Amino acid sequence: MRRLPLLESRSAVYEEWPARPEDFDAIPLLRDDRGRRYTYLRLSVTDRCDLACVYCMPPSGEDEHAVRRDLLSFEEAVRVISVFANAGIRRVRFTGGEPLVRKDIVRLVELVHRRTEVEQLVMTTNATRLSELARPLRDAGLHGVNVSIDSLDATRFKELTRGGDLGRVLAGVHAALDVGLEVKLNTVPLRGKNDDELARLVDWAWELGATPRFIELMPLGEGAKLPAEMRMTARDVMSSLATHVSDASPTGVEGHGPARYLGALDGSGRRVGFITPISDEFCDTCNRVRVTARGDIRACLASRRAISLRNVMRAGGSDLDLAWAMVWSLSGKDRGHHFLEPDEHEHESVGMSLIGG
Repeated sequence: MRRLPLLESRSAVYEEWPARPEDFDAIPLLRDDRGRRYTYLRLSVTDRCDLACVYCMPPSGEDEHAVRRDLLSFEEAVRVISVFANAGIRRVRFTGGEPLVRKDIVRLVELVHRRTEVEQLVMTTNATRLSELARPLRDAGLHGVNVSIDSLDATRFKELTRGGDLGRVLAGVHAALDVGLEVKLNTVPLRGKNDDELARLVDWAWELGATPRFIELMPLGEGAKLPAEMRMTARDVMSSLATHVSDASPTGVEGHGPARYLGALDGSGRRVGFITPISDEFCDTCNRVRVTARGDIRACLASRRAISLRNVMRAGGSDLDLAWAMVWSLSGKDRGHHFLEPDEHEHESVGMSLIGG
C-alpha cells in the first residue's frame, strides 16, 4: 500500500505507523496497551455548524474547515464503520460540527444501519434542523439524539450560541420525542451565564420525558479561552439541584458513555446525568474512539495524534490495513487527558468542532 503525504495542522499531528505485519491476518477486538476495550465510535460527519457556541466554535468559524474532497465520502464512512464493527464497536454516534448540516445525512444513517453490524446509532445535534429530520432519521435507523441546549431564555440562548433561534431548537426536541427517539439534553453549566437556570432545565427535561445531563466545561479550543471562574464542577451543579437529586441517590454508570446518573429524590425514577472530565475523570474506563470528518482516527479527545484512515483507503489499503491503523493508533493511547497538568497545553489548540466532540 502506497502512503499519501500528510501535513501537520493546528488540530492534528499525523503519525507514521509501521507496515502491517504478515501475521496480522484477522481483525481483532480493539484494545489499547492498558487493557481498555473499545466498543463505542464517535464519527464526525462535518466540522461545520450553523451555530457558534462560545465554548466550541470561534465567532467567525474555524480556519481549517475541510473542503468537500477532504471529507470522508458516505461509502468511505460506511467502510470505516464496518471495519470498526468487526473489531467490536457496537455503538456509533454521529457528531460534528453539526451533523444535520451534512447534505443527505439521513442517507448515511440508513446506509450504516443496513450495511454494518452496529447495534445502535445515535447522534449529537443542536436540533436546529431536527423538526424536519426527526422522522426520516428514525425511519433510517437512528435510535436517539443528544441535544445541546444551554439556556431556555431566548435572549441568553442567542448570546451563548452567537445567533441561535431557541424556538427552532425546542421544536426539534419536541419532534424527536414525538417520533419516539430517545432524547438526552446536554447542558454545559457556566457560572454567570446559565447557572441560575439549571433547576429549570431539569424540570423542563423531566416534564418532556427526556434525560437532562450536565457536562463540565473542558479546556479545549474556545473553551480554554473562557475565564476560569466560569467553570463549574458537577459538585457545583448538584448544589444547585439539592431539591431534585442527591449524591446519596446514585443510579450508577449506564449505557455506553461516561455519564454518571443520580435519581430523583421523589422516587419517580427520573434521572440527572453528570459528565465529569475535570473533577472526576473517567479515562481509566474509556471505551470510546473518535474519527474526524476528514477520516482521522483520534484515540483521545485531548490529543492531536492522528492517523488518516481516509488516506489508507484512498491509497488502496485493505480492510486489514484499516484495522491495523486502528490498532496502532490505540496502542499508544495515554492513560489520561492531562487537562489539569500545568505543563500540558496541547489540548488548548484542539477545536471541538474539528475533532467531533
